[in-house]
Amino acid sequence: MDALRISTAVIGTLIYIAGFIGNFFASLLFVQKELRQVSTGLLFLLLTITNTIHLLSLIFEFVDSLFVIQIFPFDVFRCQFILWLQNATRTICSFLATTVSIDRFLRSEYLMLSRRWCTPKNVCKLSIIYLLFSILLYSFFFYPSNTFDNEGFCTFDFNGTFRILAVYVMPPIRFTLICIIPTVIMVACGCRMVYNVGQSRKRVTQQTITHNQTLATIVVPILQSTNTTNNDRRQNIASDRVLLSMVIINIIAYIITQIPFNSYAVYYGYETTKNSLSHSLTRSFLLMWSSVYFGVGFYLFCCASRQFRKQFLIKIKIINIFRHSSQRRMSLTRNT
Repeated sequence: MDALRISTAVIGTLIYIAGFIGNFFASLLFVQKELRQVSTGLLFLLLTITNTIHLLSLIFEFVDSLFVIQIFPFDVFRCQFILWLQNATRTICSFLATTVSIDRFLRSEYLMLSRRWCTPKNVCKLSIIYLLFSILLYSFFFYPSNTFDNEGFCTFDFNGTFRILAVYVMPPIRFTLICIIPTVIMVACGCRMVYNVGQSRKRVTQQTITHNQTLATIVVPILQSTNTTNNDRRQNIASDRVLLSMVIINIIAYIITQIPFNSYAVYYGYETTKNSLSHSLTRSFLLMWSSVYFGVGFYLFCCASRQFRKQFLIKIKIINIFRHSSQRRMSLTRNT
């Protein structure tokens, strides 16, 4: 067990470090004005920020579950605030990830209406709704009797109805909200987006064939206009394919990493008084695996999208140029 515990600790540490670095680099890209002005880019920025906060909250439970060590041995912090923050941010992350899929679906299915629906302003409104909903939904964690027991584990030491709500009712509700419903919506939107992109490619191909067949009868100005239109459509399809690949990767990563931990949480519940070595290691491993989703997006996007890699390299070059120019100004100021 010691070898397994040490292996889990090492892998978990690497995952959290890589996650924070990846989220930092992703935020450098999505914080750009041209991306923030698009609803999808703003959603990815908010998702990156929420993922980072969620990773921070998971560190405390990871250390606690694996080593039974309280980083801050205060029940108000560990049993109330951290559990509330974990569940609230995880719910917001799932809602934002689902909204990304819906956003791309609307843009591929309802082109005209999406211009009115898929706006940064509506994204901000939805984000506020998600935030308030999550804060209120998990406010029961701040119940004063949610404290440490004699063995140092969080427990719900209160009577009847509230204990049933916290231990038996909320885990299935949480599982439905952040696993079942988002998974169904994201898979449905993803399948429809793949179909819509395929149809767009067919239309462009058919138009190109028709254009080539009538090439001899078309005058040069019209030919140039048609070529420009076809090139614009190809560029739009290419950008749609990049965003589609990012959304599909996000869906697959969400399903693979989130369902195991949340399924176990339904069985295990929030209460940890029935903690044992096997439960502790199992929960730590599944928690570590679920944490992968909240920091792996940047790396997956870099692997899947050449345009994403290109934008990232451009951003790094700009930062280096700005840093070198700042150093030169400082050196000149000192010399004078």
